Amino acid sequence: MSATDTEPIRVMLAGDCPLLRSGFRQALEAAGVTVVASVATSAEAAEQLRSVPADVVVVGAVTRHAGGADASEIRAAHPAIPVLVLGRSGDAEGLRAALVAGARGYLALDEGADGEDLLQAVRTLASGEMYLSPELAAAPVAPAQPAPAVARLTERERQVLTLVARGRSNREIAEMLGLSANTIAVHRANLMKTLAVRKTAALVLYAVRHGLVTAD
Repeated sequence: MSATDTEPIRVMLAGDCPLLRSGFRQALEAAGVTVVASVATSAEAAEQLRSVPADVVVVGAVTRHAGGADASEIRAAHPAIPVLVLGRSGDAEGLRAALVAGARGYLALDEGADGEDLLQAVRTLASGEMYLSPELAAAPVAPAQPAPAVARLTERERQVLTLVARGRSNREIAEMLGLSANTIAVHRANLMKTLAVRKTAALVLYAVRHGLVTAD
């Protein structure tokens, strides 16, 4: 991590409740943490992270189990940046979804959690460790197996993978999706990295096995 004992931790906040984000910002900044951005959605966070460095992203999961989807979108675009999901106490499925999506921390807000708990969670993730609320850490809710790589793909990556598997070239895919050929080449390279394959034939096989295209 770039944050050190002499450099403040940089945090990006994402959540659809401005009031909550404002409260989180005040609590963190009062403790010397730098809040580099505060946005409403995970998509905005992923876009901001392209130009705004952050050591931790804090996602407020206001709706039940929403943190999993939010963490997945951010982690897919920026796998090196740890995500802390703020969820509900006793929400085992929400915790499971967040961990499967790649979140490195989960803080339950409705069991007396305060600014100190948020600060501890952020510091823990920034140091490279995992954080779970104490009442959740002992619960057997972690997934037995990691999610298939296909579950971590963004919707755009699924579109590209499907078209690659159907034999379309980068230029053809670019025209169909209204993107540049260079952008498609980047998506294709990211797909190979995420799915741990080296050849187009392996991408086709992966798409067939996971029902994205048929083998005919």
